[in-house]
Amino acid sequence: MSSAALIAAAFAAGCSTSRDVGTFNADMVAPVAETFDIALPETVSTLPYSWRTGELAAVAAVAAAVPQAQGTGAGETGAEVQLASLESGESAPAAFAGPSPSGLRPAAPVVNERHDAAHVDRLIAKYAALYEVPEAFVRQVVKRESTFNPAAYNKGHWGLMQIKHATARGMGYDGPAEGLLDPETNLKYAVKYLRGAYLVAGGDTRRADRLYQRGYYYDAKRAGLLDETGLGRDRPRRRATGA
Repeated sequence: MSSAALIAAAFAAGCSTSRDVGTFNADMVAPVAETFDIALPETVSTLPYSWRTGELAAVAAVAAAVPQAQGTGAGETGAEVQLASLESGESAPAAFAGPSPSGLRPAAPVVNERHDAAHVDRLIAKYAALYEVPEAFVRQVVKRESTFNPAAYNKGHWGLMQIKHATARGMGYDGPAEGLLDPETNLKYAVKYLRGAYLVAGGDTRRADRLYQRGYYYDAKRAGLLDETGLGRDRPRRRATGA
């Protein structure tokens, strides 16, 4: 049976793949074949559907994705170069896969949280000892104020101990407010301020904690501790003279 007859038979049968073409007789084919004028070879070589399906799909995808190369000395296109490399068994260059979103920007630096926590821990111990404030008390304040986060910020309160810029300046700090996000800078001036509250409270950590949160200038002034706390200068009291 010729190729034209096969095609005509397929149309006559409704393109059903479950019917054997060989079962069609001449009476079925002839009326339909007369309506087709198709020039086809008498024999057609076919390959199984599964023949190198993956490789053909890969080659087709590369050929569709790679634009025409410009300015190549041999006049080859980018697709031709790529197809040649596939035929030789080489892996495709990554550039032909297209840029991935992560490849368009540098990866974010990996932060060693354990290292940072250990660094903050050492700084707390350092400044608690320097200002003679109980280390456990300093840790308590840091935990409540920022949960040990040096980058904490809330409405003008900065860093580990959520100190205000104006308060830090009163303790001798002369840098910008953002500088208080540095853990050592923050502890250097905030623990100093906490020390003043601790002195005014007479070593009572609970009262000192309340003073730290609300401020204690007038408490220190009444106690004659402005000089010692760093909040100002104490004026000498005049003695009352009798008549």
